[in-house]
This record gives sequence, structure tokens and C-alpha cells, in this order.
Amino acid sequence: MALVTTRYATALFDLATEKGQISDYQQEAEGVLEILNNEPDFLKILTHPSILLEEKLKLVRDIFENNASDDFVGLFYLCVKKGRQNLIMDILETFVEMAKVEAGFVKAIVTSSVKLEQAQLEQIKANLETKTGKKVEITDDVDETLLGGMIIRVGDKVVDGSIRGQLDTLKSSLLDIRLA
Repeated sequence: MALVTTRYATALFDLATEKGQISDYQQEAEGVLEILNNEPDFLKILTHPSILLEEKLKLVRDIFENNASDDFVGLFYLCVKKGRQNLIMDILETFVEMAKVEAGFVKAIVTSSVKLEQAQLEQIKANLETKTGKKVEITDDVDETLLGGMIIRVGDKVVDGSIRGQLDTLKSSLLDIRLA
């Protein structure tokens, strides 16, 4: 389904680009995502097999017609008609990520064995912004199995400075020596 999600998000992104309104569309997508996150029952209703298609479309129209642009309402309609309403949030999240990349942002995930303090995260963010030359949006995650250190993922690059990663590398090296 990732391909379908990307296809819909790309179509929305292309539309926003054509209109020169990427930032406006991003704000609208973030607002709609906030609404959907606060109202999980809405998507449950849209995906419920007993509810008729016409009723689902009416629900979308009643809720979003005056609260969202025609392009977003059209996206919802299309998703519902194609039976892909369960992908709406993924599509919007993918679109927001595309818009952020276009605006020069990059996403970084810092995984450590203990919760990092805000000052530590700010220092990591500043270092990453210097190294990448982009604005960094950082999220942190805790994985107690790392034993110590941290793993930093920026886009498709991974820097593993964890003790577990070092032990795995050492283990691999020892196995290579044994096999040789």
C-alpha cells in the first residue's frame, strides 16, 4: 500500500506545486491530520463495511465541505470511492513530509538507551543542521536494548554509535576471523 499512498500524496503535491501553494496545502493537511487524530471514530465510520458509499460521501461532504479546500474534499471523495479511505492519514502524512523536504527540512530520529534531555537534543539538532545544511526536525526514541550510546537516522543515512552496534560489529569481525 505504500506505493498507493505515495502516488496519491505525489498527486496532491503536484497540484500544490502547480498552484504555488505548497505551504498552504501543508498547513491544511496538518490541520486535517489533527482533526482526524482527535476524531478516530470518523475513519472507523468511513471504513465500516455496513455503511453505504453514499452515506460515507455525505459524511465527508458534511464535515469537510466548508472546512477544507475543494482539493482536499476531492481527495477524500476519491479515496472513499476507491475503497482507500483507510489510507487518508498516511497520504496526508506523506504529503506533509514531501512539503517539508521541499522547504529544506530533513527528519532525524535519535534513538538512545535513556531519555535525552532537551538541551542534548538541541545540541544534536544544531550539529546535524551544520553537517546537512538543512533545517532538521528531530524526534527522539528510547530503546533500552542499546545498552548505551545512540543511533541517529537522517533520511536514509544511519550512524550507529550504540554499544550494542559496536558489540555486533565486534562479533561480526570475530566470526570473520574464525571463518578465515
